Amino acid sequence: MGSQPLLIFDLNGTRFGLDATRVRESVWLPELTPAAEAPHWIVGLFILRGRVIPVADLHLRLDRPAQRYSLSDQVVVLEAGHASMGIIVNEVRKVISLPDEAIQPPPQFDATAQGVHHLVVGEARVGDDLVTILDVSRLMHLSESQAPGGAEPGAGPGEAAQAAAAACGFFSEATPDERSVLRARAVKLREAAIEDDTESLGLAVVEVGGELFGVELAAVQEFCDIAQLSPIPCCPPHILGAMNLRGDLLTLIDPRAALNLQPAARGGKAVVSRLGEQAVGIAVDEVHDVVYLRKGELQAPPLSLRERCGASITGTAPYGGRTMTVLHLSALLAQEEWIVDENVSFREG
Repeated sequence: MGSQPLLIFDLNGTRFGLDATRVRESVWLPELTPAAEAPHWIVGLFILRGRVIPVADLHLRLDRPAQRYSLSDQVVVLEAGHASMGIIVNEVRKVISLPDEAIQPPPQFDATAQGVHHLVVGEARVGDDLVTILDVSRLMHLSESQAPGGAEPGAGPGEAAQAAAAACGFFSEATPDERSVLRARAVKLREAAIEDDTESLGLAVVEVGGELFGVELAAVQEFCDIAQLSPIPCCPPHILGAMNLRGDLLTLIDPRAALNLQPAARGGKAVVSRLGEQAVGIAVDEVHDVVYLRKGELQAPPLSLRERCGASITGTAPYGGRTMTVLHLSALLAQEEWIVDENVSFREG
């Protein structure tokens, strides 16, 4: 029984999810350059640090009416093999880990129909929300038989109108101020290419106590909801207890003391890592995003932060208009007082 990491996002009142392992990063919507001989749902291109990224309007990709773009929209950059594509979404919500059995097959309204329903691989309940799960490989597939002008052969009147609208240019109704912001974003994203993938740092963006932290993806095994905890006797307060994670004993740790944050009720999510053979969960309030950071964007932590957190902090980086503190998870978990021998603890209890 496995689980899937999913990136959850909103689009015009609907909540969607897709395989988080295929997400390269998310960026604020930039100015897009028109793409010649592309499907009508490819609304433009932008350069992401030397790499050309085609961008799909997910409304059009799902055969829905086009909607006005906004400066608050985001582009989620997906990768499948050597191919990349961006999709425009209203808001990236969070990254979750969902058990395989929680994902149900999508309803089949017309088994002979082609198109949209082939993009949907499942439906799942996440809290009080119904989330539609999209297939990244199918979402990124470009038809090899495109008619000139971007409309597919046999496209209906609605699709033809959408293709004609796309041909008028990206965000044609944008105000001068909006265009200035979009252009500035595009210029920033074009800056110095990453010469090698090893020069980028994959991070999960989490929130604890109202502050943002980045956790290196290389140190993350998965994300999970915090379930019923069993107390571990004779442990310090930051050891919240142990929980069963698919048959594996997971020690749950509250990082607030180590990060010099005020004590508070534990969050509902856990970032799961390993300390040797021992599974360890770090309690967080929310998992917001997965991003890839250029090493040059990582700034040295302020002296006050280094004094507070020591080797547990790698640096700081901007994220969504705020400052994100990047954690050195291995150093954080290696603190002697965090190491718990469950066997001894349970035997003493």
